[in-house]
Amino acid sequence: MEDLIPPSYLDELSLLQDQIAPFSSQLAFDTIEQELNIPLDELFSEISPEPTAAASLGQVYQARLRRNGQVVAVKVQRPGVQAAIALDILILRYLAAVFRKVGKLNTDLQVW
Repeated sequence: MEDLIPPSYLDELSLLQDQIAPFSSQLAFDTIEQELNIPLDELFSEISPEPTAAASLGQVYQARLRRNGQVVAVKVQRPGVQAAIALDILILRYLAAVFRKVGKLNTDLQVW
């Protein structure tokens, strides 16, 4: 990637990735219940009120399973991330076509 994007830009972009604010825990809990089709309090005896980690694709909560007391990590996908990834891929395919035309890229992303 460094041959296409200057290192200083890559450094700044990596900072953005590391500074993602978490999304609402209530939204995360609602998502878990909708996806698993079960109320949180039936599945977990406890779940951390705030995420233990947040990243560009989602965030993670620590929880304890009600049935056996096992501590687990619960990953929740960030809302809208699938659409964002699809848009990123579309943009990358467009840029790849441009770079291919000017001879800066020797690959074919059509197979993806």
